[in-house]
Amino acid sequence: MSALIGKKLGQLEVVEQIGQGGMATVYKAYQPALDRFVAIKVLPATYAKDPTFMERFIREARAIAKLYHPHILPVHDFGDQDGTTYIVMEYVSGGTLKRRLKPSQPMPLRDAIDAVLQTCQALECAHQHNIVHRDIKPGNMLLRSDNFLLLSDFGIAKILEANTALTRTGVGIGTPQYMSPEQSTGSPNVGPRSDLYSLGIVLYQAVTGRVPFGSPGDAPLTISLKHVSEPLPPPRQFAPDLPQLVEQVIIKALEKDPDKRYQSATEMIDALNNVNMALRGPSVGFSSAFQAVASPFPPPPTPVEQGPIGGGQPSTPVSPLPPAQGVACFRCSAINLPGKLFCTACGYDLSGRRAQNDRALGVNGRPYYARFSMMNGPLSGRHFTLHQDTTSIGRTTGNDIIIPDLTVSRQHAILRFENGQWVVEDKNSANGTFVNGARIRWPQALNEGDQIRFGDEIVIFNVIQ
Repeated sequence: MSALIGKKLGQLEVVEQIGQGGMATVYKAYQPALDRFVAIKVLPATYAKDPTFMERFIREARAIAKLYHPHILPVHDFGDQDGTTYIVMEYVSGGTLKRRLKPSQPMPLRDAIDAVLQTCQALECAHQHNIVHRDIKPGNMLLRSDNFLLLSDFGIAKILEANTALTRTGVGIGTPQYMSPEQSTGSPNVGPRSDLYSLGIVLYQAVTGRVPFGSPGDAPLTISLKHVSEPLPPPRQFAPDLPQLVEQVIIKALEKDPDKRYQSATEMIDALNNVNMALRGPSVGFSSAFQAVASPFPPPPTPVEQGPIGGGQPSTPVSPLPPAQGVACFRCSAINLPGKLFCTACGYDLSGRRAQNDRALGVNGRPYYARFSMMNGPLSGRHFTLHQDTTSIGRTTGNDIIIPDLTVSRQHAILRFENGQWVVEDKNSANGTFVNGARIRWPQALNEGDQIRFGDEIVIFNVIQ
């Protein structure tokens, strides 16, 4: 395969080899037409000689290329040239989660949960399109800057497995340490729940520093049999400070019987969101290492350099704290370590870019803001300050304000600023959005002190002058 370096695949100039695994070799290549680098995954040459394989490869590659999700690595192109079968993908320079995982060294808990949650969201999209990954592992989880994750290699295992004689043990293509019991036995009943089992293994490894089954040097068959028959070593056996709530998620994901696992990626996302909110809470019975630093009081308005009233250049935010002391989140006031791009407590963008929307000024000549005060549920007692822009509210990651309550829809409502006031709009939620007890059917302007209800969650709306 090293012979490809310096050669061309189509219009792509192969620059260097950047990875190699049991199923493919990955190269970095330059695409002159768009002046960018891409990654090329080259499949074993033996497959290109089989017309049945090529037909299957094209069909699966087209299906994978149609997947669009923020946490799925985009497929740009695929093809075959002179017996070389390849897939062209986005080039990600940040490396893989595998590089971050060190033996016997757990990741920071929130980073581990965040990585698994992003992967689960990617799987939710794929499963809804009837695509099962079949090879979830840290090596297929790519990281951009600031822990933004992209899941790669969708369908590669399926493409190759269908064209490969299984080993004498009946084990299919995959990585034994992360394969579900049904994959380990070569069962045809490999589906979405198999991906969730493999993701549970990743979470186990991230929080304990080791995989539950298999040691270095173990034969694949030995590891596969352990997945099938050995009881799961409790995660807290290796990580005594691990919160019980996190251990419960891992244990359920790693049930040997698929019917006892999470039945969908959506269900596992809800569980992980509940864990996230518990870890962020001010008093949840965990050690101080797992508690968020957050003020129960709303933050003061961000100091600004006053701009022209009613137009001109947007106001420029001034950093509330020197970087050496960390950055105070505008939205929830949590203190974040220097270098973080997003608040670790509420996910808010710490760059200050959203402040450019704060054009309407109050009587004091400074921008005014909205505030949500959470009155009940998992966020009770929390306050969220909002810019003069659009804020999304829902149950899952991807919303600006996440309310982890099952009565709140995944994308429940939006709050937007227009004509000098904030307007709330329901996004066809299952349980509705209510203002002062009345369910809204169209966008409704908000007044000082209005009570808003998203599902069962009650919020008081105020304006900060």
